[in-house]
Amino acid sequence: MLAHTQHSTVCPARAPQQQCHRPFAASPRRARLQPVRAAAASVDTDSALSVIKSCVAKPGAVPAPVVLDAMLQLEAAKLPNEGWLELLQAPGTHWKLVFTADAKQVQAAKKKQPNKGGVYFPIAACQKFDAAQADFENGVFLGPIASLTFNGPYAMKGKQLTFDVVKMNIGLGPWRFSIPFKKDAKGIAEMDPQDAKKLPFFLYAYIDRDIVVARGRSGGLAVWQRASKDWEAKAGVLAVYK
Repeated sequence: MLAHTQHSTVCPARAPQQQCHRPFAASPRRARLQPVRAAAASVDTDSALSVIKSCVAKPGAVPAPVVLDAMLQLEAAKLPNEGWLELLQAPGTHWKLVFTADAKQVQAAKKKQPNKGGVYFPIAACQKFDAAQADFENGVFLGPIASLTFNGPYAMKGKQLTFDVVKMNIGLGPWRFSIPFKKDAKGIAEMDPQDAKKLPFFLYAYIDRDIVVARGRSGGLAVWQRASKDWEAKAGVLAVYK
């Protein structure tokens, strides 16, 4: 946005050494170009979302560099985050990891350098957010055979969701047991602010009812899809996430 400043120009009706001050205003040509730029940004966002939705609809169908570029476009769009937390932690909603790109690939893509773009995640990984308990759980699943998840408290401020890992949960067939990492685990709001700053986090670029795009603390980017009940049953998620 152009700030209104005072711009000094020479007044033709006065002596050459005299000056008058007129407020700066955008030229008609500049004013006409502004809506065009806004429209172009909107088209880029729509195109990026179309790529991401194609990526989750048929994993592997969209080349990895194209998916990564779409994620970067969504980040650059700086979209409003109204209602994102409610979508993220909607009752019964679990998020299946579909695609990841590590920090090196992200930086190469931003610099327009050659890169692999990332990978479609090869095994079943899923996360959930329990609003009632303020508890985040994330892990990998091998159908009815085994699972490994980690959980702890979380809190969201703006577009950043900070979380802690206080417990590891292991599943082997019908058996489940947990290993605590922290005996004096606290909620995020109860922690010392300096300690909270050291925790892992997700910085979200986009969330809707079906997909999530976020950057992790390490600098990598990822895409999640809202998991279907059929997929959860086959992956073994339903046996763990109630």
